[in-house]
Amino acid sequence: MNVVVKLGSSLRDRVPEFSGGEGEVELPGLEAGSVRDVMNALGLKEEDVNLIYVNHRLVRPSAPVHPGDRVGLFPPNFIHFSQFYAKRSEE
Repeated sequence: MNVVVKLGSSLRDRVPEFSGGEGEVELPGLEAGSVRDVMNALGLKEEDVNLIYVNHRLVRPSAPVHPGDRVGLFPPNFIHFSQFYAKRSEE
């Protein structure tokens, strides 16, 4: 499955596969279908990630991921406006 992952802030340093200045990683061989699986493929734990987006929608780690999706992962020290008035969508 092909997904594009946007890594925010300090997460870029934690993923050895990251290259370039955009914070994007393609995972062409991913077979599983949730954000948690994407995080595992990148070597990230749930406590490493505070904000999760799939196709610009705030979600939980168990949210499904489909081929071609764009996943955004941001660490706890990343302050984003959505933390103040957007809740993660329910599964």
